[in-house]
Amino acid sequence: MTDFIALFKEPWSKLDPDTAAILARIYTTAANEAPIFTRTPQGARDLINRFLPFYVSAGAPAIPHIEERHIPAASGEIRVRLYDPGTPAPGPAIVFLHGGGFVVCDIDVYDGVARQLAKRSGMRVVSVDYGLAPEHPFPIPLNDCIAAIRWVALHGAEWGIDPTRIAVAGDSAGANLALAATIALRDAGNSPVRGAACLYGCYAPDLNTASEQAYGGGPYLISSPEMAWYWNHYLSKSADRTDPLAAPLYADLRGLPPLFITACEFDPLRNDSEMLAEKLKAAGATYEFRLWLGTIHASVNLMGWIKAMGPRDDEVCAFLNQVTERR
Repeated sequence: MTDFIALFKEPWSKLDPDTAAILARIYTTAANEAPIFTRTPQGARDLINRFLPFYVSAGAPAIPHIEERHIPAASGEIRVRLYDPGTPAPGPAIVFLHGGGFVVCDIDVYDGVARQLAKRSGMRVVSVDYGLAPEHPFPIPLNDCIAAIRWVALHGAEWGIDPTRIAVAGDSAGANLALAATIALRDAGNSPVRGAACLYGCYAPDLNTASEQAYGGGPYLISSPEMAWYWNHYLSKSADRTDPLAAPLYADLRGLPPLFITACEFDPLRNDSEMLAEKLKAAGATYEFRLWLGTIHASVNLMGWIKAMGPRDDEVCAFLNQVTERR
């Protein structure tokens, strides 16, 4: 382990020890794999589906009841999966939107994350298998997510969900989608969303930030070339790059429900969340911001390997419980 860390210059050695250990394991195991940004979208999915579930599933708790439905959405029928921890019905729910750069991952890869959310929050979690780019570019994945939130509000009672107590959560690209969906539903009126947790999200296709310059060359699990690859597949038109629903950092942030924003210290996307927090403050929005020191992008996915992430996830869950309290 010491020899591996010695290969990297500061500040890699300043990582949380658990984070450094699992990062070393990941890079050692994947040493002969071609980078995602050199692959086709399907080739990237094949790598992720073969490689990532082992890490995401570590420590994932058993959940008493899991059920799937297929619902209509912009990309066609999509899966939504209920994780019911067995709390009394009707109760609040989290609509969870997975990460993966809009191109890779699905609710199967993110099964461990959804289980952790359900167990730690005591809330029902509905994980959304939205359509992926480039087959389904912006705004189709976003519209899938909006359709899923509306479906939970209309039909969630069948799953023991109180339709007046819905929150949204997402990480990375899922945080972008969670925020953009919250904005779109605000604009449409009668939004069912009581709050949103947006974890280390990508909020604009700007690869010239200080954090991209500092950490985008790796090895911090995600790189600037990879982020460019993701954005280029998601945004098929040049005008999309400044559309506030594709890049919610450019949106009107007034009148939103409470938000919980997190950033990871050693993450190329760190500045995205920091700039979002600044804009929320300027807009007079209700929000909480946390900088998770010593860790990296996708740290929630690695919760089974990083002890410090349990208390941090508990804090996210406490926020989601708070915003969905009965009124």
